[in-house]
Amino acid sequence: MTLTEGRTLYREKLKHLYNQNEIDFYFKILLSHFINLDSTQIALYPEKIIDVNHVQLLNNALHNLLDEKPIQYITGFAYFRSLDLIVTPDVLIPRPETEELVEWVLEIYSAEQNPKTVVDIGTGSGCIAISLAKELPHFKVIGVDIHPDTLQIAKKNGLRNNVAVEWSQQNILEWEKGFGEVDAIVSNPPYIMPKEKNQMKKNVLNHEPHIALFVEGEDPLVFYKKIIEYADHCLKQYGRLFFEVNPLYIEVLKKDVENKKEYTYSERLDIFGKRRMVCLQKI
Repeated sequence: MTLTEGRTLYREKLKHLYNQNEIDFYFKILLSHFINLDSTQIALYPEKIIDVNHVQLLNNALHNLLDEKPIQYITGFAYFRSLDLIVTPDVLIPRPETEELVEWVLEIYSAEQNPKTVVDIGTGSGCIAISLAKELPHFKVIGVDIHPDTLQIAKKNGLRNNVAVEWSQQNILEWEKGFGEVDAIVSNPPYIMPKEKNQMKKNVLNHEPHIALFVEGEDPLVFYKKIIEYADHCLKQYGRLFFEVNPLYIEVLKKDVENKKEYTYSERLDIFGKRRMVCLQKI
């Protein structure tokens, strides 16, 4: 099979799922990942023969794409800001909206000269914690997650990106110990209710870890309330909480915070114009 024949095969098999630009993009990523060919190779050497072993790898990847498996899980890698991250089905694929949350934190703290302590609750791949530790190297950053397998991925990503983060296995809902007083807390916790499953795309619903996506029970804000409860005791005065939030429930969260009268409240829209990010500052 030549490079052109491979691309044609992908276009034909995947045309009912993706547009041609997406298909060509995926094919180029897989060529780079499996064969170490850059994106110009098809144009320069369209009749280049792909060897049998690489054809098998591309066919396996095609089967996964037909099952709507995210390309990041096929290659095992994802990119987040300046980071190159390992991703497996144990962790969520980092999202552009979460990059915006990190950017908000950096806008506030990038000029801060004094060391501070930041806790990332529900760290997953470690994308938030590692980004903050890399871009605020004088800060102490702690990444917390409930699952040891997830934390192993986060630890590998910290080493991969040559960034020091302190990792801690904790259950957010059954907090066993804190870290003393902290200056900021960042979290992108589970925020999707099970009733929303029928509105979700197959690539997310069938492949990404449900424990990192869905809230059990009837309270969509259960994780936020627990984190705010933790912040009540451990967050320093004028410290900040940064949340990524389900737009469906952000108004409820806003009212809860305003009723507490212990935090100032601000929010931002994401790149899609949705109410997605919240910052609470302790009064």
